This record gives sequence, structure tokens and C-alpha cells, in this order.
Amino acid sequence: MEQLLESGKYSDFTIICGAKEWKVHRAIICPQSEYFTILCDSNFKESKDAELDLSAEPPLDVENMLKFLYTGSYTFLQAEAKQPNIDLDSVTAGLQASSLATNEDGDENEENQADTGPEPPITQVEVPSSPEILRLQHHIVMYAIGDRYIIEKLKTQAAKYFIDGLPNKWTYDNWCLMESVDEKTAPTDQTLRTPIMELWLNDGIKLFESQEFRDKVAQFPTMELEFLRKHATNMSCEISALNTKLALQASDMNAQSLLIRNLSSKRNSVKGSIEVTFSGAIWNNKEQPMNIKLHI
Repeated sequence: MEQLLESGKYSDFTIICGAKEWKVHRAIICPQSEYFTILCDSNFKESKDAELDLSAEPPLDVENMLKFLYTGSYTFLQAEAKQPNIDLDSVTAGLQASSLATNEDGDENEENQADTGPEPPITQVEVPSSPEILRLQHHIVMYAIGDRYIIEKLKTQAAKYFIDGLPNKWTYDNWCLMESVDEKTAPTDQTLRTPIMELWLNDGIKLFESQEFRDKVAQFPTMELEFLRKHATNMSCEISALNTKLALQASDMNAQSLLIRNLSSKRNSVKGSIEVTFSGAIWNNKEQPMNIKLHI
């Protein structure tokens, strides 16, 4: 199937994105996408011209979408393409050298600055995200593409890849994922928000105590409210479970206390006088039985 996409043989529809175009087949794309079904079955200009311009989308996103329609999977091309190749050591060394040269020149630099105006601010270099974060962002993008063009299987696969790739603990670096989900998906779509919420709740007490977390989550009011509600529910359940445990322990203590009282009662029932009868002369050489009472 991928060969048909690459060759365009027997195609009956064209998708354009900037300088790129793909010769596609309605029989392949329409059954998987309600968007393309409606478009191709309508009297729209695109249907009559057998051509659709998707130049508003990044070309690699469109390519990945089409590859999914033809192969059932997509690649990591977009995320790899977005990651810049920056030698941080070289950048740092260059900034240090520039600072040193400025200090050594002294007054001469000040005179030059007076002639040429203030120096432009040093551009801050943004450290690239980790490959894991980039992959997760890529899955968010593909989920959003599937949502826009109503490709349910693409949404399902992208969501699965996203959930499977999430870390076990929420860290500051993960906030870019929440920002991407918030930007690219509808506020009512909980598919990608729910696993993020579960990550928060798994470490709810620690995160709730973090001022940094509270400041960041406040940027997403709906998620913040939901987190507070669920966190309070979880705390209530934990308190209820603790109360139940304490009640069981108290019940066990009461049972033990009752057992001790029963044993004490039995001991009291046998406590008393034990009469021992002796024959013969025991005291004073008297030939008569004598009763001796022993008290316990």
C-alpha cells in the first residue's frame, strides 16, 4: 500500500502542502476518514477539482497522516526534524570568550559602545527537550491531526503511544506536554488529559505541597479544579480507610479485653475453699478427720 502512495499510480485525488504534493486514492483515504468522505462525496470545489490544499499544516504532519492511512502506522519524522543540533559546549565557550574580550578591552570598548550604541542582548539558547519528550509531543500532534480529519484509528494509536510513553513521575520538564495538549486539543477532550491527571494524583500530596506545581497548574484552570476535586476525594477515601482500620483494631482490642474478662471470671469461679480430709492423727495426735481450707 505504501508503494501506491509513493508512486501515485492509479491515483484519483491530489493533496497539496506547500511545495509538496501527494497523489492519493479516494478508495483508501475515504473509508478511514469521515472528513475525506464528506469532502469527496460533496459538490465542493475540492471534490470537483480532485485536489485539496493543506498548506496550513506542516508538511511532515500531512506526510505522517497519509502514511498512517496507507500503512496503519506513522513515524517519528516530525519530532526528529524539530530537534536542533546544538553543540552546547561550543556555545558556552563562545559566550565566555566574548565576555572575556569585553573585560580585556576596557575603556576602548566603552568608547566604541558610545559610538555604536548599546550592545544587543545576548540571545538565550533553549536547550532541546529530551527525545522522550519530543516523541510524546509528536504523538500529541498526530492525535490532533486525527481529530481534525476525523481519523479515529489514528487518534486511538496516537493516544496509546502517548499513554505508554508517559513517565512514572511528573516533573517540571513535563509541563510542555500539558501545554501542547491544551493548545492542540479541545478543552472537553479528556483522552490525553486523563493520563496526565492520573500522574498528578499518583503523587498528589507531594505535588500539592509544591508551590512550583501550584503556580503551573493554575495556568490550566479546568485541570486545576479537577485535580483539586479528585485529590480531595482521594484524601477523603484514605481517611475513611484509616478510620475503618482503626475501628477494626479497636474491635480486636475489645475482643481481647472481653476474653481477659471471661478468663478472670472463670478463675473467680474456681477460686474458694478446697477442703482436704485427712485420716489419722495430724495435729495433737487426735484420731479424727480434720478439714483444712486452702484459699487461692
